[in-house]
Amino acid sequence: MNRRKKLALAGVLGAVILGIGSLPGLILGQVQHYQVVSPQTVLYRSSIQCEGTVYPGEGYDLLASGLYQVEERFASLGDQVAQGEVLAMLAPVDQTKEAVLYLQTQGRGLSGSEKDDKMLALAQAYGLEGDALPDLGTLLLIPEGREGERIPVTSPVTGTLTKEIPTPGSIVKPGAVICGVEGQENCFALLTVGEKEAANLSEGDEVILAGEGVGLVSASGVLTKIYPGTRKELSGTSVRRVVDVEVAILAESQTIRPGFGVKAQIFTEDEQQIMILPYESVGQDDTDNSEYVMVAGKYRLEKRPITTGRETLEGVEILSGLSLEDLVTVSDGKEERAERYFLEMEGG
Repeated sequence: MNRRKKLALAGVLGAVILGIGSLPGLILGQVQHYQVVSPQTVLYRSSIQCEGTVYPGEGYDLLASGLYQVEERFASLGDQVAQGEVLAMLAPVDQTKEAVLYLQTQGRGLSGSEKDDKMLALAQAYGLEGDALPDLGTLLLIPEGREGERIPVTSPVTGTLTKEIPTPGSIVKPGAVICGVEGQENCFALLTVGEKEAANLSEGDEVILAGEGVGLVSASGVLTKIYPGTRKELSGTSVRRVVDVEVAILAESQTIRPGFGVKAQIFTEDEQQIMILPYESVGQDDTDNSEYVMVAGKYRLEKRPITTGRETLEGVEILSGLSLEDLVTVSDGKEERAERYFLEMEGG
């Protein structure tokens, strides 16, 4: 072989070697790179979100037992008051002494139904009949005082002043309501739940309450009543069917007060571990709307059908089709191209 042929052959071999050396780079340049994740387990509790209003557990109307003039008042409508706190000062006005004495003495030493009967007779004697007759179980009579004596009006419970005290100088007639106080203890929340969600509720479910009036501290409660039937509620421009439920607010929840609007989370099951994936990893087939993921194998991506469950803040629950050891691509819209590419390489 002469020198020219040797040089030509060397040139061909060099080109071949150079081509072979650059082949991995050419192949790698065509391969897509994907971020992969493994399914994770997290603690999860199913819950329902809803809203409502706080109502007092019990209220008291403070009635005048005689004819009084309001001299001073120390609380306004909506104020928080403590048990035993002086709300107002009254001065008795001269009136029929016998009627006052009768009103003062008839309830003493009686209890149960006897006292209720006496109180009913007294209330009717002072003109409180029919629809105007208040709940006698919540009436507290302000004691009659001697002429010239100042009578304090005190709150029977810790709570909210819900019926305003008349302005100083006003005359309060016998049997008239001087003010009303709604107790802070035994408060309950009346919540509105969608008809579909209500089917998952049970009495005894744990509830967490929060709202503007509650501040940063959440209050806990227990679902105590699910109202029978549904009612219609206007929601934006549409009408939906809802169910009302009651939640007893626990005594230690001192930040909850009657009248507050609250948001609630009702837990419908105990805490449990579930397997989840990022939402981006789950695709949906255009033909039958079935869900799938792309699982990274040794040489190619595998399109694998899955069954999903509940949606959480961290991701979607995987009920079947995956194990914790699987590696799944994080979607970027290229899974199908990657699948075709790897299949072609394997077949070629």
